[in-house]
Formats: sequence, C-alpha cells, structure tokens
Amino acid sequence: MRTLVLHVDFIEVKPKEKAIKDPKDAPNEVRAENALVVFVSVEKGDTKRLVDEFVSEIKQISEKVGTRTIVLYPYVHLTNSPAKPDLAYELLLEIEEALKNNEFEVLRAPFGWYKEFSLRVKGHPLSELSRSFYDEKEIKEVVETLLSPISQEIEVKETGEKLTIYIPKKSKCKEEKKFIKRFIILFPDGKEYLLLGENENKLVVADFRKVKEAYEDINKICYEDIEVETELLDRSLFNEDFLKLIDKEALGKPFDEVQDNPIRKALEKFGFEWEELSDHGHMRMKPYAAFIHDAVAQYSIKIAKEIGIPIYIVKGTNMFDLNINAVKEHAKLFGERMYMVKTDKSDFVLRYAACFQQFSIAKDLTISYKDLPFGMLEVADSYRYEQPGECLLSFRVRKMTMPDLHIFCKDVEEAGQMFIKVHRKIMSEMKKL
Repeated sequence: MRTLVLHVDFIEVKPKEKAIKDPKDAPNEVRAENALVVFVSVEKGDTKRLVDEFVSEIKQISEKVGTRTIVLYPYVHLTNSPAKPDLAYELLLEIEEALKNNEFEVLRAPFGWYKEFSLRVKGHPLSELSRSFYDEKEIKEVVETLLSPISQEIEVKETGEKLTIYIPKKSKCKEEKKFIKRFIILFPDGKEYLLLGENENKLVVADFRKVKEAYEDINKICYEDIEVETELLDRSLFNEDFLKLIDKEALGKPFDEVQDNPIRKALEKFGFEWEELSDHGHMRMKPYAAFIHDAVAQYSIKIAKEIGIPIYIVKGTNMFDLNINAVKEHAKLFGERMYMVKTDKSDFVLRYAACFQQFSIAKDLTISYKDLPFGMLEVADSYRYEQPGECLLSFRVRKMTMPDLHIFCKDVEEAGQMFIKVHRKIMSEMKKL
C-alpha cells in the first residue's frame, strides 16, 4: 500500500464521470479545511493486516501537524501493481472505520469516479510526505519466490523484524558432462549418417544404424566421444545451399563477409524495413511489401484448404493472461524468450503460437465425432523477445506473421493419417520452388 500525505489549507473534490462500470459510492462532493489529505493506492497482495500500521502512521503525522480532519482519497496512480477494485474498496472502508474509531473526522472522496480536485498545500516541512506499507508475510513470500529458482534448499526465516536467509554449503557432486550437439544427414532413400567432422574437404560420417546398434542408450552420444567405424562423404553429393547449412550449423564455420547482399537488396526494393519508432525487431511494410505479405498469407490458406478436410479460419487477440493456469502451463513447456506486457489487469504474454487462441475457441464449441477431422487455421501476429543484436530484417524479428493450423482428430490412428497427408502436401509444395 502506498500513500501521499498532504497537509492542506483546503481541498475541494467534485466527481465528474464513472471510472469503473459500477462505482461503489455516490458522486458526492467533498470539501475540508485544515485537513490531512491521504492519497491511497492499494496494491496486489495487500491485506487487512496493514490497516493498524497505516492508521498508526497517520495518527503520528496528524499529531505533529495539529489536525484531526482526514480526507481519504483513493488514488491508483501511486503504484504499478494496483489491487482489484473490490479489494481496494474493502481496505479503504477498513481504514476509514479504524480512523473514526480513533476519533478522527474522516471524509472520503468517492471511489470509482474520475474527479476534479483543487487544494492548497500549507508548505511547511511536514506538509508533503509519502509512505509505503508492506505485509511482513508478503515480503517473506516474495523473497522465497525470488530465491526458489536458485535452490530449493535455501531457507527464509523470520527473526523478529528481520528476515534471515540460510544458504546451504555446496554439496559435492559429479561435474556435469558437457552436452554435444549432434547432427544427422538424412538421404531421400532413407539412409542416415551421423556427421562427426571434416577431413581433407570431405565429411566424416558414421552409419547411424551401426551407431544405434553400438549404443544401448543412444542419448550417450550427446555426452561422450563416439568410437564407431567412419567413412568419408564427398561434398559434391550435396548442393551449394545444403553445404552452407552443414558448414554453418554442424561444423561451426563462420560465413565469409558479404559485401553485396542480394536478399537485403530485394527487401529494400519492395519496402520491407525496420520501424524505428517501435521496439527492436518490429518491421513496417510499404505498399509492395504489404501486397507480398498478404499474398503469402492467402497462399497459406489456399494450401491448407487443399489438404482435403474442412478448414475453419479464426481470429483473436495477441496477448494472454499468464495467471490463467492453461496459459501458464503451456508457457512453462513451450515459452522461450517470451514477450511480456503488464497492464492494470494482469501479466500477459504476447502470443508465440496459435495454441492459446485456437484451444480457447475449441473448448467452447459443440463437436461431434461426425465433424472430425477438421482444421482450425489462423494467420496472425506472433512474438518472440529476440536480443536486439540478433534481429535480422524479415528473418529474425520480435513480431512476425505465422500461419498456424491445428487439426482435430478422433483418435491417434486418424492423427497419424493426417500427419502423413500434411507432410506430403508440404513436400509437394516445396518441389514447386
């Protein structure tokens, strides 16, 4: 709870219009002279346990400035974490009652209204004060929450008015083995080769079938050197683009510096540009670029509808409440570099996939087995909080457009059939490029 306390010659308050749908108070005007005006912001997590401390502090200030008239003014703008209106109103009533019980004359500006007010502050050293009040239990819980990702063994104990943090000594444990990222080359005929390196401009590989036979636990190949028979593959077996992919991703070779980037030239020619007035990684599209963007979006819808099942187009919002359990659990599993937004309602994540919106819609539908399979498609903005230095125009951005299709099936067997059908459609389109 936060307050701004002003000792004033006078204050006049006139309600003007509703700030919430159903204001708790009537729009009564307030006027007081030689009063202590207490602007109050009730915050998330505040409880009735704060009322006594709040009243005690106001009592001390009033005694020092010599007034018994208090004007309580609900004022949400002192905090970035306001409580919901019902809780805020309840605590204000508790404070008002407690002050009256201490023989104060208490006036309260109406709750839930936009108000016009005028006042004149007296101007002495105690005429402008601010105070913050925290629940001791709340502080302990916040500290525990902040420390929990570091170690579950850290203990936070209350010792009188202090919090004591107990950090256990590090236990002796085996050094974690370094993870080795492995790459497999898959040929059209089904052969699989584990890529191990390069020798004399040829690729050093091992038949992955033999590797699997040699290791009971195949995951071990990501933590230790592999002792298997190897062979050499000539680089001429692969096209130029695939070799660049192998060199960059698998072999870790740096790309040569490009003086003349044809892709960047094309993007600039058609009007794909960074928007300097927005956050990092946000683009703008001039007319030709916008036309290309929309044409690709329509192409994705056309391809989806050619799969051979009913496809329904949906649209929705771009942010979802992280305090909703379904959203929170999905974010734990799939959320990476989440783009966050905090509002007066809650903490939100900007969508990084269509799952939130499509499943939110699907749960409210009445679906028969006769309706299956069907697809739900959305072409919408998606977000990822990339580092500023990693952003690359049209390729690595913080805001992108993503066609996202979910297919609802009656059982696993049907899902498998749909997987093959979608895969074949994707491959057939790729062959046209």
